[in-house]
Amino acid sequence: MKIKINKVTRILLLTLALHVSQGCTKEFLKPDPQSFYEPSITFTSKEGLQAAITSCNRNLTYVWTGEGAPLLTDLLFSDVAIDGTTDKSGPAQDLNAMITPTSNNNDVNTNKINFFWFEGYKGIKYANTIVTNLPRVQGLDTTLRNQMMGMAYFHRTFRYMWLIFDFGDIPLLTKEITSPKFNFRSTKRGVILQQLVADMEFAVRHVPANGDYGTVTKGACQQLLIKCYLAAGEFDKAIAVANDLINSAGYSLMTQPFGTFVNPAPAIHNITRNVIWDLHRGQNKSIAANRETIFNLISREEFANSRQNMVTMRNALPFYSGTGNQLISTPSGKQGMSTSYSQTKDKIDLRKTYGRGIAKTRPTWYSSNTIWTDTSDLRHNSAVGNWMHMEDMVYNHPSLLSSGDQYYGKQLQKYNSSGKLLVTDTIRTWFDWPHYKVWVETPRSETVDNYDGGASDWYIYRLAETYLLRAEAYFWKGRYAEAAEDVNAIRRRAHCTQMFAPGEINIGVILDERARELYYEELRHVELSRISYIFATTNIPDEFGKTYQVDNLSKSSYWFERITRYNNFYNKGVKTVYGTQFTASPYHILWPVPQSDIDANRNGRLNQNFGYSGYELNQAPIDNLEEAIRVQD
Repeated sequence: MKIKINKVTRILLLTLALHVSQGCTKEFLKPDPQSFYEPSITFTSKEGLQAAITSCNRNLTYVWTGEGAPLLTDLLFSDVAIDGTTDKSGPAQDLNAMITPTSNNNDVNTNKINFFWFEGYKGIKYANTIVTNLPRVQGLDTTLRNQMMGMAYFHRTFRYMWLIFDFGDIPLLTKEITSPKFNFRSTKRGVILQQLVADMEFAVRHVPANGDYGTVTKGACQQLLIKCYLAAGEFDKAIAVANDLINSAGYSLMTQPFGTFVNPAPAIHNITRNVIWDLHRGQNKSIAANRETIFNLISREEFANSRQNMVTMRNALPFYSGTGNQLISTPSGKQGMSTSYSQTKDKIDLRKTYGRGIAKTRPTWYSSNTIWTDTSDLRHNSAVGNWMHMEDMVYNHPSLLSSGDQYYGKQLQKYNSSGKLLVTDTIRTWFDWPHYKVWVETPRSETVDNYDGGASDWYIYRLAETYLLRAEAYFWKGRYAEAAEDVNAIRRRAHCTQMFAPGEINIGVILDERARELYYEELRHVELSRISYIFATTNIPDEFGKTYQVDNLSKSSYWFERITRYNNFYNKGVKTVYGTQFTASPYHILWPVPQSDIDANRNGRLNQNFGYSGYELNQAPIDNLEEAIRVQD
């Protein structure tokens, strides 16, 4: 199934990391479309080809890493989270006002919409460089050529899957561009899907099952093919591939504690060892004992030249410990929380225990409360240390200790006995979070007082999602008993006692389980958009009794139905302390194509999505695969 990271891969990770990161903001339509690889040099050896594939692997990791990781933008366009940084007007909160084709859509202080556009096409460009030049390499045996072709197809497909469900009809590029091109045309999403399905069927046939952690294997290709089949309405094929991946590929759900047990702060926050905690420790994600891992990003402290900080604790925790601010008061009105490492060293150091959050991603009531109806669920269990409620923390400001204040070391309160709110900003400063998921050791931050989450391996695909993808396919086929069993398999592993009966199964139940299991892993907006298109193409009613039409999704979609019902911020009159009101519209199911690329494409037409300026200039997109491939010449 997989083997340890070998010396060749480690060298490539170290030497290519800086090279690959250069030019990250380059638009795909700029007049210098040549890949950073020089084909006459790179494509003359097996090592060169491996370097190209490794670079594709590396670039994919940027989605999940760093402050304001692009993943967080995907989450805020969903039912599970919003941007919680309420101290300025720039963040993506008033989506109606802030999200336009010309707005700053690739910045840590706003959003990363354009990251998905530019980085998506950059990944496609690199993959196409491999696809185009592989046949030209002399002396490369057919088996290896097909393996590498399949890996390139995986990376191209992975990017296209987010592009077509974030941006809709877009250009299809299947070969390397070697000269300036200004006549791109948009191609229908469904046409692109035909190519993706064919590519991933090839990849599953040829990519080997065994490979280094962090590299593409057959299992990763199968997982992506399942998603392609679902998107294309090929539900029986999706079930068949999922059956093979679950039953015959050597993977299995982890149901017992395993690997290295980490209990980072037992005096302040003790962990009772359990399988959910072990499953999400960086030390355990890429080891032979973990049979659930399908595809991981690799980022480790010992790889000093290639490691990337996860910054999960800064991104996903409340802003409870801001320097110079009395964010949380004691019932007697005193400052309750410490604001620096120097204040709490050798005392109750909450920053080191949990992280110094800024609430870049803030869970909705739905994702932090509504879906957690089973008190036995390990994923929401604060008794074993997995889940954090604000009330589980304690007042730790040193002035309370030095003055002998009664509240030092006592649990936080949101209100005093008279009902007065003790928190200055409940959006940013007061919410629950999955400690087991986002806690990452920060060994390089102890002296700089910035516990944000250091380097760590991270799941991109694991078998738990395969079960939930198969459950979805079973649902579309009306096989509700089998769908229920797949959902319940995930719940049993989490020690749940409440199970679903066949008559209770719908897409909402499956999406609830995805929200419980895959928070901070899945691209939630992509999945909701994908499912919205399936509802529209099958004409199957959703759990609310509504049906949808493909040509009208920007006005009425399953995505917006869930946003309306489950996101308790958008369009509910909620305002930040800065005065910004949370808004969202049906057309936000698709994001704006960057105006800079539309303008640069002077001899062709890139269509804009409904709801954004420029939509009125759209032309009919290419509606068949033959033409889409022909126009690239």
